[in-house]
Amino acid sequence: MSAPAPASAAAEAVLTFLESVGRRSEADFYLRLFLKLPKESFGIIAPGATVIRYALDSLVEQLKFLADLGLYAPVVLGLYDPERGAASSDRLVKRLPPAGVQARWHEMSEPGLAQTVRGELLAEKLPVVHFRPTEGQGIEERLDELGALAQQLDTRKFVLLRRRGGLRPLRSGKLELAPGYYLPTESGRISIINLRTDREGIVAGKILPKRDAELLAAAARLIELSQPTPILASITSPLNLLKELFTVKGAGTLIKEGSAVSRHRSYARLDTARLRRLLEASFGRVLDAGFFERAPLAVYVEAEYRGAAVISHGEPVPYLSKFAVEPEAQGEGMGRDLWQAISRDYPALYWRGRPDNPIASWYASVCDGMVRLAEWNVYWRGIDIQRIPDVIEAARGHRADFAPPFPDAAR
Repeated sequence: MSAPAPASAAAEAVLTFLESVGRRSEADFYLRLFLKLPKESFGIIAPGATVIRYALDSLVEQLKFLADLGLYAPVVLGLYDPERGAASSDRLVKRLPPAGVQARWHEMSEPGLAQTVRGELLAEKLPVVHFRPTEGQGIEERLDELGALAQQLDTRKFVLLRRRGGLRPLRSGKLELAPGYYLPTESGRISIINLRTDREGIVAGKILPKRDAELLAAAARLIELSQPTPILASITSPLNLLKELFTVKGAGTLIKEGSAVSRHRSYARLDTARLRRLLEASFGRVLDAGFFERAPLAVYVEAEYRGAAVISHGEPVPYLSKFAVEPEAQGEGMGRDLWQAISRDYPALYWRGRPDNPIASWYASVCDGMVRLAEWNVYWRGIDIQRIPDVIEAARGHRADFAPPFPDAAR
């Protein structure tokens, strides 16, 4: 059963604010998702010293918003600047109670810290933890300590706050890591980084300025330390903290280990029951009885069946029959991971989607061209212009993969 969203007037006000920067349904979804986690596992927030110095009001406001929603995340200070950790901690702890948030002050070296932090979070108090300068200790050692705390709390998300927000490349324009494969950017920042496929190209291409490259390395180290359950790391500004957490599009740079996507030539070795559930839940319709009897050209499946794509035989090029990603995984950029795997193997494709499909705008962003028909939008990629009429006609003629929709289906 889904955890209910808080019914307080303060929580409703925050959700209304989130509706102004994204869909209300997205905010409700992520809130229920976060509230289902153990209280101590929601996340860890690490602001830089300049955030405390110049944007303290914004940080306090965002932490208050989270508290109104019933969410508390330990704040860790001094990760990069331990000489300022204690002073930053003192300033924040003094500012939170007047905003209605109870806070407690701790040093990272404190014995039994994880147990203490867990108890305070369960009591809806905000732990503020800081590093002190320690002889012989550098950023690697501090990351190890922070990673150990995250592992003990089973933290699911690490958020690094800085005034500039997400990672920004040295050059503008498209950032091509491999032929036809580009890093996604939004408003001058990189929106998602898949460490499995992107990190090597980013480093080799010297895409980031030194400071941003250091932040990427720190996030990658924390994700590595969180094994066997990797956390997600985000770099954003204090003003955009809620937008980064509660919208699929986000407002910073999301860094993740990357989805393990496998390719299959048939359904023989796949769990078709899990695949069926994913496809039917994503499209709100029941698959045709003979769907799994029709031989695919290729099936791409994420290891936990949170995303999948089916490529069918088509004319003049392969046809993307199904593309589905769970809502939670959409915010993690799994759709992009799937798309990258497909594009690597099938540079020429066509597909169709309903005009009201929730990801129609994303389809439009990854295609080379599209045409709007009465019932379908038809998309294509890597196709010679003289073959486009053939593609449109072929898309019209593909049989439906679903039985009539559920009575309460949204689309």
